[in-house]
Amino acid sequence: MALFRRNRSVTPLRSGEKAPNFQLSSAQGGVFRLDMRTAHGPVVLAFVDAGGEGDGLLQLLKDHQTELQRAAVAERFRAREESRASGEAYLRIGPTVTTTVAAVVRAKSMEEVRELRDRLQLPYYVLWDETGWVSGMYGVPEGKTAVALVQSDGTLRWFPAESLGAEQILRAIFPPREEGQGSGA
Repeated sequence: MALFRRNRSVTPLRSGEKAPNFQLSSAQGGVFRLDMRTAHGPVVLAFVDAGGEGDGLLQLLKDHQTELQRAAVAERFRAREESRASGEAYLRIGPTVTTTVAAVVRAKSMEEVRELRDRLQLPYYVLWDETGWVSGMYGVPEGKTAVALVQSDGTLRWFPAESLGAEQILRAIFPPREEGQGSGA
């Protein structure tokens, strides 16, 4: 089955393109499906190798996970209030709106993935990209670290992993408001 063959493509998807759907085994148990998570809000994907240079990136996402989760909720509430002010219809939002953080880890075994999760005490999804297939679909070669945001509509946005700050991702989820915008202004 093609799903289990290594995808050697390293042509990266571009920001603005549709993110390919995937499912991977999670170190927490069970299976992570991208489309199931984007149904509840944006998903931040960090692509790393087990034992590679991605520890700092994973720690950054860990340190800012709560802010990232709250940003999706704030953005949905802001959109709802703006639609009310303009008289446009807006779907009701439920309590499950959140930003999901997931590390896509290329490793030889699930044990390596669990060791990484436990060593860094990562509170978010840590996924095993056993054959590198998902990384290849996204165009992230072995040995490289990358960060992407997949919006609820499936749109992809890349961030420079070398100079990444959590505020860049937060601004993408919850863009700064220009003066004069918003309800009551």
